[in-house]
Amino acid sequence: MSKMNTGNIQEEGRLASLDALRGADMCIIIGVDMLLRALAGLYSGSEVCQKAAWHMGHAAWSGLRVYDMVFPLFVFISGIAMSISMQRGHSRGLKWWRQLAKLWQRAAILVILGWLVNGALSWDLHSMRYASVLGLIGISCATAGSIGLLVRSTAWRAVAAMLIMGGVWAAQWWGGDMSPAGSINAWLDQHYLPGILHCEVLDPEGILCIVSATALALSGMVCGGIITRVKKAPLRMGVLTGIGLLFTIGGLFCGPIIKNIWSTGYTVSMVGWGFLFMALMHLTIDVWGLRKWSFPLRVIGTNALFIYLVTHILPFDALTSRIFGGCIQYLVPDNWHSVAHATAYLLLAWSLCFLLYRRRIFIKI
Repeated sequence: MSKMNTGNIQEEGRLASLDALRGADMCIIIGVDMLLRALAGLYSGSEVCQKAAWHMGHAAWSGLRVYDMVFPLFVFISGIAMSISMQRGHSRGLKWWRQLAKLWQRAAILVILGWLVNGALSWDLHSMRYASVLGLIGISCATAGSIGLLVRSTAWRAVAAMLIMGGVWAAQWWGGDMSPAGSINAWLDQHYLPGILHCEVLDPEGILCIVSATALALSGMVCGGIITRVKKAPLRMGVLTGIGLLFTIGGLFCGPIIKNIWSTGYTVSMVGWGFLFMALMHLTIDVWGLRKWSFPLRVIGTNALFIYLVTHILPFDALTSRIFGGCIQYLVPDNWHSVAHATAYLLLAWSLCFLLYRRRIFIKI
């Protein structure tokens, strides 16, 4: 297979740079965060380690840390994947209603899986949280995909995303005061979202957050359309980078950046960062053909949903201790135990993905 320089799909219908970006994003929440916090505890006098660990936590309200970018970046990546999948479906003559049914079937499954991650199997319905990360991904991507099926033009998808972000901006500024209890997000979640709320007065995966995430997923579809339809690599990279810079800077002028309510400033900023991250990966891996370094990331990225569920539903921390605990206890100095455990946790997660990768098993919904 020839080296890719025009955005064509490789490796069993997969875009290598997209898998690598998804893998990098997922690595943060399946061990890298734990490892950086452990290193910060070991090197308490290191400003670099302390700053890295600080970024492995969410901002209390306003502001943006690396950890705040993980979830929305995954939504953006899902939008890119949808765009590529839809284009492939159109070329194969797949009916639009079949693609629509598949989108909402996937959304329903993700909602149910989100309930499982939240503890639905405990059957404690009085303390059940129905909003979830997976549920938000499923519903927002299905909604964005439905819009994408109606408007196949990349430009009109961009218009739809901008209109949604503008609508959310108007609702948040005129319908509330951008505080936890006074935001319109809190009002909507308290009145219309069943179950308990993650932040007591609102839920970061609540109703209006899903609307904002829909705009982000649509923006990902725009990014995917640019990658697959702009044939000249220099022009393609210029467009991706230019849009990324425009939205990253523009997000600073759209109001406060608040993850818990997916404020417009936050969503616009994440659109920018999504374009910039994808541009960097696409340039390095697909255009320049430097793929070998990204192999560990692609192993995770090809089965991101699988490893997320494994590490969040199963007692993965206890499993790591059972497998590696003896070696860590007797072979590693005491002050390095937490670092060794975090490293083992990450390696075990990667190894499970590698077993699937070797057998060309890519679990998806």
